[in-house]
Amino acid sequence: MALLGRLSSFLRFWRRASGEGQKSRPLNAVQVEVTTRCNHRCLMCPRNYTRTTPRDLAWDLYVKLSSFFSRINLVFLQGWGEPLLHPRFWDMVALARERGCTTGFTTNGSLLEASTAREIISLDVGYVTVSLAGATAQTHDCIRRGSDFQKLTANVARLVELKKSTGAVNPKVHLSFMLTGRSIGELPAAVRLAHELEVDQLVAPNLDCPITPEDEQNRIFDWDEPDPAHEAAITEAQLLASRLGVKISVYPLRLTDDVLVCELNPLKQFFLNVQGEVAPCVYTGMPEQDGFHRYFRGEKVATSTVCFGSLAEKEMAEIWDEVHYREFRSFFAKRLRRYAELINRSPGIRNLFELERFGRDIDRVLRENPFPPVCRQCYKAYGA
Repeated sequence: MALLGRLSSFLRFWRRASGEGQKSRPLNAVQVEVTTRCNHRCLMCPRNYTRTTPRDLAWDLYVKLSSFFSRINLVFLQGWGEPLLHPRFWDMVALARERGCTTGFTTNGSLLEASTAREIISLDVGYVTVSLAGATAQTHDCIRRGSDFQKLTANVARLVELKKSTGAVNPKVHLSFMLTGRSIGELPAAVRLAHELEVDQLVAPNLDCPITPEDEQNRIFDWDEPDPAHEAAITEAQLLASRLGVKISVYPLRLTDDVLVCELNPLKQFFLNVQGEVAPCVYTGMPEQDGFHRYFRGEKVATSTVCFGSLAEKEMAEIWDEVHYREFRSFFAKRLRRYAELINRSPGIRNLFELERFGRDIDRVLRENPFPPVCRQCYKAYGA
């Protein structure tokens, strides 16, 4: 039944937003944009359409941020650039580890050389995610321009082998295979690749920040029923993953209006951009750009930076407690609080009538407690 599906999805969003299963520190994560420099020019990357001069995050700003690490579980070093290009990247990892944080980063894989793999093992990096745009050289190299698929996969294989040979628990090595109209047919092949490389997980996220009309047309998720061919490719990949013992996580193709708090959960994490500005997430934290847009439901929408403070001027604890930042987070807190109240008033649903009434109550709660205006034209707010 559709209503049972809604209830199930709400409970899933509730568990995620409330931090169930997280460590004891109050915040789940900070995502740190260590650089906007990159050695690739991927077709869908916002860097291709901005005028910002490529730059690195200043070391003193990172040190200043580290005074807040005692509140954070995970320090994830990634933004709109290749993090391994930062000259003090390993110092950043080491400092976060000294403060008791798990660390991780996403990379295009080109710089995962032997020395890099040794540093990853030595510093006990928790997560290394390698981005893929396809499961073949023809597809991947065409989309991620400047990449070399064969070198990338060889680099991943070397990292996994070093982890095995040293008996290290970390890193958890993930392949991130972006779902698009160009790549969806290769998802089963990506499962085979993940199996061959012996990575810990294959994650298949959506192209959720389309910058061009081509990107918007190339996305394969929507509010409507998914394309049967796309669903078939995902089903084939999931069955194959089950048979081969590959852990796989595929993002949904059908969006929903039932999301309580988006995956990037501003109540539990935040983003620091390369200029040292604090934003709710990587999508709201891009440096201010004249005329920079993205697409939402076929329409071109303006994108601007949502900055609640700069580390160049204030301590992170001050910024987190700023009135405007607390007001922004209150949009999400109210949704969660009203949902909790609704659950408490409905301890047991005994029949179809009560289930339908619960569904109407859900709609009312969401309508009366919307997302912040800046989030309403972001696909993440609808489960992408």
